[in-house]
Amino acid sequence: MTEIASKNDPGDYYGMKFPYTKDMIVQMGPEWLTQAFHKSGVLPRDNAVTKISDAKEFVGGGAGLKCTFTVEYKKDAPYLHKKLFAKLPHKPGGSDRYYVSCMWNHDRPEIVFNIFLQESVPFRVPKCYFGDISAATTNFVLITEALSWAEKAKKEFQPGEIEPAYDKYKDWELPDGGPMYYSACCRALGKMAAYHKQKRLHPKVDEMFPMPDPVPQIPPLPGLDDLTRKQTSAKADQLIRFVSETARAVFPEEITDPLFLSKWKEELLEIADYQGEMHCFLSGAETANPHDYVGLTHNNLQIDNAFFWRNEKNEVEVGLLDWGILNCGPLAGSVQGCISGASTEVLLEHRDAFLEAFASSYEANGGPSLDRERFKTMSNLLMIQWCVTVISNVAQVLKFTKAQEWQDIKDWMDPRLVDRFQTRAHTTQFKESLQLYRKWDLYSFFKKWRADLGLPPKR
Repeated sequence: MTEIASKNDPGDYYGMKFPYTKDMIVQMGPEWLTQAFHKSGVLPRDNAVTKISDAKEFVGGGAGLKCTFTVEYKKDAPYLHKKLFAKLPHKPGGSDRYYVSCMWNHDRPEIVFNIFLQESVPFRVPKCYFGDISAATTNFVLITEALSWAEKAKKEFQPGEIEPAYDKYKDWELPDGGPMYYSACCRALGKMAAYHKQKRLHPKVDEMFPMPDPVPQIPPLPGLDDLTRKQTSAKADQLIRFVSETARAVFPEEITDPLFLSKWKEELLEIADYQGEMHCFLSGAETANPHDYVGLTHNNLQIDNAFFWRNEKNEVEVGLLDWGILNCGPLAGSVQGCISGASTEVLLEHRDAFLEAFASSYEANGGPSLDRERFKTMSNLLMIQWCVTVISNVAQVLKFTKAQEWQDIKDWMDPRLVDRFQTRAHTTQFKESLQLYRKWDLYSFFKKWRADLGLPPKR
């Protein structure tokens, strides 16, 4: 990986070499920026970048490195931003680069979106100045306007003023704790999905992001094979130890009870046998038009992948960021990718309203009308699947906050938990997925769903 990523091959879309670190941006300097901005069309041929300064690298989220820098132009114009933002790949040599750039292929969809789709989506996104990626090296660069975020802790805003950059799984920072913000996000998701159905995005969007084949029915499917079942059991045991022993002090008592966790594991292994059937159901199987429930919209619209401002009525408006896992898939999954960032308390009270915000926006903007009860069933299945997926992330938490450190972490606001992104993100998901599993009695729901569909036992 290190050897491959050390090469500076031309990009796949503009055919020119590009910087993929902060230092390379500075070294290749105004001359390269001018050529790149001419290529992308954002800078007229009679204009040029004349200076670059104040380049600062930082880490934010888990998708890659970031930096900001300031430029000067030969001729200023109101449509040219001087403060710019660049997204860059993880440094080679670590597991983050391998998983994000190779295994998960997060980088190309974001480049494709910014080059081809950003002007056709029905909401604000940061203006793209240049983006490209090399399949041969996995290097990429994305340069956009840098947003003018308000200062942290600010709670009152003028119309149009961009609010602070809110962190994922820190919803206590949101002025209302979350409901207005997730509702705005769900409306935006529904609107883009409707634009996709109405063919109002790029003319070749189906080539860039092809729809999967329709799933008309749920076929007979096998359960987990013996090896996968054994691995799933071991991962569940890891999570149980983490919640009930290693980090017990920070979790609510309702989910640290050994009897509850033992029963949860038994149920989890049964649920895991039906993930294929759940995917078919989420894809619209057994409905008249399965593709009504499948489409293209942002798949990971967590709070930190959005920016917010108020309109003249003091209502929350939203713009969207970070398109790294963009693809066509079950629309309920896109909603889940957004609202799973909300707190347990907010989801208990507002989850149905979030689902309605998506469905009504989808329909109002030209998408089909969704069966609301079925859409809620889909949401419940995704909440159930959440418990299956989080069990793989204990090792990631312990990578950033060691087991020894947990011995004296007694509070959720301990900096070793809340200020370490990977620790906070996964530990929050452990807590909330288990809480909702218990509070919504999701195993009973799963059994009824299986019975209603006539799915046979597998063990």
